[in-house]
Amino acid sequence: MIEVPKTEPPECTPITVIKDRDFPGLYQSADAASLLAQNVYFVLQKIHLASLLIGAIIAAFTTLIAEQFAPQFYAAIAIILVVGVIVMLVSRSRRDDKVWFDCRAIAESTKTAAWRFMMRAAPFADDSDAKQLFVSELQEIREARPFSLKDLATNIDPNAQSISNVMNDVRSKSLDERRSLYIEARLRDQKKWYSSKATFNSSTESCWFWWTTGLQTLAVVLAIVEAVSGGFQVNVVPILLTCAAAAVAWSQMKRHSELAQTYSLAAQELGDQESIAEDITEEKNFLSLVDQVEETISREHTMWCARRDTVLKLNKRETRDG
Repeated sequence: MIEVPKTEPPECTPITVIKDRDFPGLYQSADAASLLAQNVYFVLQKIHLASLLIGAIIAAFTTLIAEQFAPQFYAAIAIILVVGVIVMLVSRSRRDDKVWFDCRAIAESTKTAAWRFMMRAAPFADDSDAKQLFVSELQEIREARPFSLKDLATNIDPNAQSISNVMNDVRSKSLDERRSLYIEARLRDQKKWYSSKATFNSSTESCWFWWTTGLQTLAVVLAIVEAVSGGFQVNVVPILLTCAAAAVAWSQMKRHSELAQTYSLAAQELGDQESIAEDITEEKNFLSLVDQVEETISREHTMWCARRDTVLKLNKRETRDG
């Protein structure tokens, strides 16, 4: 009799990270649409500010141009400024900023719902209707912002699932496995992200502040020198002031100071929640932790959207609780 060697069943590789492709297709399409709209919006703003700066530079040097070439220089200034106006009108009509904000809100709301589903948190605790409730939640998230439906459709992946195999796999794991994954892949990951963004925005805001201060100070010094000496052939003061104004406008669009404060606060709150996460051993305490973490992340994002005049619609769970 020939003995067949026994083989051990292959061990399942533990999930240690959740990738973007593991989230619902709605998240992926909203994330792509948001990034595209953000890039287009800032490109148009750069062109507009550049047109003002280039126009100021050319205007400053017209005094050095021979009289017969002056009409061409003034025509160039007019063309550049017209381009800036057209770009500004195009930006206003496209409303890429609204698409950016709306799609980012959809993406983050979808991610929060997905983590609640995977962790068996309310309202997805009961297996009998969890999937149906989750799909309904995604539909509400999508329909709450009809302005961006066209952009979502443009970036949608027809093969993406609403509930991925990874999401189902995580949901079926034990409490210890879900807790470990959530702490590492969600809580600590978000705390690290907010902390790094807070540091980046703080240093960037400081950099723009000193650049603006330096340009304005240099303009004041040159203005005094020109007053004393009777003026130069080229008046660079308007150029410096235009550069300073462009720097202020760009910094305000980026909102580095506000983001540094809110991101820092979010990182601190997540750090507080992390300090008690490892000691949790009961399901109800773990679900309470998930609620607190997701509330912290959702609150920060709600404030982010509110600062940009984006009207947020309460999701299904918040409406029930209210």
